[in-house]
Amino acid sequence: MSGKSMIHGENRDVQQKYPFFDAPGDDVSPLFTTKLQEQARVGCLRGVFDGDGLTATWLKGNETLESPAFGAELRELLETLRSDGPLKNLQFMRQFCQEHPQARMSGRQTFYAFRIDTQRHRYHLRFFPQKRKFHIFCYQVDRMREDLPKPDFNYTYRKKIKKKKNRGERT
Repeated sequence: MSGKSMIHGENRDVQQKYPFFDAPGDDVSPLFTTKLQEQARVGCLRGVFDGDGLTATWLKGNETLESPAFGAELRELLETLRSDGPLKNLQFMRQFCQEHPQARMSGRQTFYAFRIDTQRHRYHLRFFPQKRKFHIFCYQVDRMREDLPKPDFNYTYRKKIKKKKNRGERT
């Protein structure tokens, strides 16, 4: 089925419960959103792998979208990713990223971009294995507007091919 990817090994339970979205072809734009969608952003969960395991911090977005149902879904998603998936530990996250080279993005920093859709929410996951951290941006789907401009994220995050300039010969 287009739009879904298969995850191998121990991540099979995560795939069954929370299928990861695969961008069609080389188009990475569906893995991103813009600041224009702020009214739909519930918040962002930021995490870091430290000596004691995983530490996570919640950054509020549109507080009117936070609900007990959303909190329960986010806790269940995080628990699933921590018990059976890429957030189990730093080694699992690194391995998961290596198994998905198509998710590698280059901007100010190198990171891996993933997306999980549920019935009511969209989660944009950003893994930074070299920095030992991750971000999960949470959006309420029915509040996302389709009529807003959509930038070309392929231009922003995919490697750009540098053209050699034909400088000619010096005289």
